[in-house]
Amino acid sequence: MSGLFNLFFVLFASIPAVFCFSTSSLQPSKLIQPHTQLHSTSFNLDFLSSLFAPTNSNNNNSQVQKQQQQLKQQLYQTCQSSYGKCTPTIRSKIEQLVSQLQPLNPTPSPSTSTLLQRKWIVLWTSEKEINFFLEKGISTQIEQTLSDGAVLENWIPFVRGGGFGVTGSINPAAVIDNNDDGGNDTNSSLRTEFKFQSAKLDLGKWGTYNFPPVGEGWFDTVYLDEELRIDLNSRNDILICRGE
Repeated sequence: MSGLFNLFFVLFASIPAVFCFSTSSLQPSKLIQPHTQLHSTSFNLDFLSSLFAPTNSNNNNSQVQKQQQQLKQQLYQTCQSSYGKCTPTIRSKIEQLVSQLQPLNPTPSPSTSTLLQRKWIVLWTSEKEINFFLEKGISTQIEQTLSDGAVLENWIPFVRGGGFGVTGSINPAAVIDNNDDGGNDTNSSLRTEFKFQSAKLDLGKWGTYNFPPVGEGWFDTVYLDEELRIDLNSRNDILICRGE
């Protein structure tokens, strides 16, 4: 009986996860605008010494990279210690780090960048339906693969074999105008729209169960580099991933 009980437990646990990416009427993510520095155009004889000094741009780049690495290490440590959990305190700490990394995003147009098109491992998420699988020990790793600029695959491998996955299409968003609802305009270069087309629950010897198309929405990739990706989505959830 225990095997049959576990079958139905996983089956019913998986159904809410199918709908965890459905659309909502939440406000888009707020982007932090970097401050613009104004430089004096006055001329004096000190320019001779400046010819042999390190350029400001090089110094600034070095400082930005150092700050990026420090913040990323703090974020990795927080994700590791909070894996599968999302309390108000944990989320607040994550949000603070994300808000500091956001203006340091090195990729101008994440939604169309080739860096986005790869397999990603979820380090932390606020999505309770996904965290359920981790908290209950059903899974120890959540995977997402974006490929060919058009395909999205989410996969939750189960510890005892099988898994749960959804497949859909993705498309960089067109121009976004939020003035009608009183919100701020969102940079469309950050946003990727998705629409799920199928879902599958693989229970090994117990069989495979297919579900119909299950929803659509969008995510804003507010930070993207060769190893780290941070998304804010249409459900007001946060997704933090490392590239594989």
